Amino acid sequence: MVKQIQELEDYYLLNDEDDDDPYSLFYAPSYYDVDEQLVIVACLMLLEQRYRVMQSMTPQEIVDEVDEIIDSLNTELTNTALSKIDDTVKSFFDNLMNEYSIPSNYVAQDTSMYPIIEQSIDTLCNQLKGEIKQKSMFFIDNLTKDTFNILPNFKRAIRRIIDGVGGNLIYSKEKSKRNIEEFVYGEDKLYYWITANDEKVCAWCRMQESLPPRTLREMPLDHWNGRCEHEPVDYMYSDEYMLMLARGEYMDEINSFTPEDASMSQSEGRIQAERRRI
Repeated sequence: MVKQIQELEDYYLLNDEDDDDPYSLFYAPSYYDVDEQLVIVACLMLLEQRYRVMQSMTPQEIVDEVDEIIDSLNTELTNTALSKIDDTVKSFFDNLMNEYSIPSNYVAQDTSMYPIIEQSIDTLCNQLKGEIKQKSMFFIDNLTKDTFNILPNFKRAIRRIIDGVGGNLIYSKEKSKRNIEEFVYGEDKLYYWITANDEKVCAWCRMQESLPPRTLREMPLDHWNGRCEHEPVDYMYSDEYMLMLARGEYMDEINSFTPEDASMSQSEGRIQAERRRI
């Protein structure tokens, strides 16, 4: 079961006394939609599994086995994240294509963020592995009186998953949406940057709003947890999109043409020919 979402700050406000909270690794921030949260939680569950395994290990056991444990996490995280992200982006993309009545062979889903997602997972796993190994070796060498605790390291990995997986998932959806918009309105269509126009709008977004309209390829992506939108200067469709719609209507007429229609047309044709002959 997916627990109710907490704010990101809650991850870092937990004290050591709260470190045995079994759900502290299970939350996804509320500024993601449900599909995005499910992708993040699927990744966090893999992280939590490794934490439970290593929680019961001694520092020496961790030093000996951390490479194998985190390398397997890297592989599973990468496969899970890319598979679920692709499914989520495809569902979003297909729904938008249907809204514009665009056949699947006209516009491609964007996958340019996938290598970046894979690299971010590899980086966070290497960081987690290095941090845990270093902490374990320090504890062995110094035999400190502090309780050996690796949960803070896993909590830092939470933020890296949220940014690397969740944020880039949003960018993948946005870039796929822009592919569709460029087909519908044309690559040269100009767009305004539109903010939420309240006190939460940052200076960077206000600056973007003050700039002249630009094409989508010239317009940067919004913050992945942002609220800004882009809007075309007009809603005139591109020639390519209009031609596609015309072809679609023509094919609909052909596909709806029944044998009865054909028979009737032939009869009417013979009548008209006979009238012209007379």
